[in-house]
Amino acid sequence: MIIAIAGQNPGSAKDIVASRLALLRARSGRKVLLLDTDPRQACAALSREQAGAVPASRAATPARLAARAIHGRALQDELEILRCRYNDIVIDTEGRDTAESRAALIAARIAVVPVAPDQVDLATQYKLIARLNSARMFNPGLRVLFVVLGGQSDPDSVQMAAVRAYVSRVMAANLSGTVIHLPAQGEHAEAEMAALYQEVFAS
Repeated sequence: MIIAIAGQNPGSAKDIVASRLALLRARSGRKVLLLDTDPRQACAALSREQAGAVPASRAATPARLAARAIHGRALQDELEILRCRYNDIVIDTEGRDTAESRAALIAARIAVVPVAPDQVDLATQYKLIARLNSARMFNPGLRVLFVVLGGQSDPDSVQMAAVRAYVSRVMAANLSGTVIHLPAQGEHAEAEMAALYQEVFAS
């Protein structure tokens, strides 16, 4: 199963969602690869740190999580090889329209798109919407799941209405019932990520 984490803007939110989902999947006993197409390689570095710090008591089986970065136009060919080596691949795509980000969306079963309420301006986010809609033309089975990023409090009703209007611009996209609050720390953050994990992998 290939999961692509997509977004228009680079930043820690996308990296955190990608690495936490990959780690939770590995804790379930699956052999997981976290693939980072972002030249910053922040996600791959973060996951290596997390994988090494997982207490044995927190996982039913030892986490089997590998992380690597890939650049250039080799992603599509690499995925054909990597599919045979791993149960699941989580791809942290770049925040811009590149050959790698398009290839990841075309190969994925699910695209998870973290979005903050202040990032739903169509003028600045049009390229992401176009990229997601284009991917669904080549990959009709692609499921697009937007997840709202919150700060210290939940978005208000006006902000959520703006997010829903934004999500409606992507064909057959859904809005997650989970709000992820950043910075993602503590038991509450773990519960939020576990809820998002269920939405991504259990359906």
